[in-house]
Amino acid sequence: MNPNDKDPKKKNKWKIILGRKGLQEFAHRIVKNVIKENKIPTVEIINDILSYCNIKVTDRELIKLLNLPKYIINTKVNKEMIKEINDLLGRQSPKIQIPGVYIFTHNKTGSKYVGSSSQLAIRLHNYIKKKDRPEGLLRPLLYKEGINNFSLEIIPIKEDLGYRAELVLEQYYLLNPVFNLNKIKVANNPSGSNAKPLYMYNRDKTVLYYFSTQQNDFIKNLNIHFVTLKKHLKNGTYYLGKYSFSREWLSKAKILNITLLDLALKLQEDRIKYNKNKPITGQSRTIVLISVNNPQDLKLFYGFRPCIRFLKKDKGLPSTQETLLKYIMNGKEYHGYLCKFV
Repeated sequence: MNPNDKDPKKKNKWKIILGRKGLQEFAHRIVKNVIKENKIPTVEIINDILSYCNIKVTDRELIKLLNLPKYIINTKVNKEMIKEINDLLGRQSPKIQIPGVYIFTHNKTGSKYVGSSSQLAIRLHNYIKKKDRPEGLLRPLLYKEGINNFSLEIIPIKEDLGYRAELVLEQYYLLNPVFNLNKIKVANNPSGSNAKPLYMYNRDKTVLYYFSTQQNDFIKNLNIHFVTLKKHLKNGTYYLGKYSFSREWLSKAKILNITLLDLALKLQEDRIKYNKNKPITGQSRTIVLISVNNPQDLKLFYGFRPCIRFLKKDKGLPSTQETLLKYIMNGKEYHGYLCKFV
């Protein structure tokens, strides 16, 4: 897509992508000032920038991210490079993918690019195999000169921190002017033809509850089924009788200051209230796991199965529905977590 295209609709879309119009205009303005004044990125600055996608971190969390191990891929042969990435991150096929940040440095000029992905292995394979269109500043240069003329640094985020940690780390680096191959300086900013911003408003669209450039965020974070989301978006009907979905950003809508967890809990309460024809059984009850060591570390699950799957696969802990129910009822600690019904 060309920002100089004469089609007014395409021009307007580019204004949103480049942060000159729309919900992210404020975020782009902050970034521009930070880089111009050569400020050191603070938690407050990063939280202000990423407020449009409901991300908020603490000083401790940012320090933890900045101290994560970094891995350099030195191999120059594509097949061997893919093997190194697979050894570090796992293959592309598993359902659970490791998120993280990657940095390309052009060996000849020292020019840098930083990116992030919730599916880091897949993203890096696409670069190596030239699967994506040569847009922006990095891909045309990389495709022309070959990946062997770049060094690749990978920062995997193997621990589930309960938020899009890769975006926080990417945003920190984007505020450094040395990353001159990044045209867009706001993490998770929509770019290219695949960008499809989605907004969740109240019925009369005066309040904006949630926004993302990825439809999957609504499915994963808010437990809204894909078919349900598609139906209401297409028909203009109201989810749970009170929420509307749109592809358009309305500047007059008030942005609700609510955390992603609180919004997810609110929707779950609304489901119980409005879905009167759907009985709420033990299988469908919402469960929250609260870390004993860090009470701010909350995990929300919509039923026993996903909660047990998390404990078994992600934490390697023995878990059954009967055992989990027992600890929920007696309020005792279960492998470092307090378990509660919501």
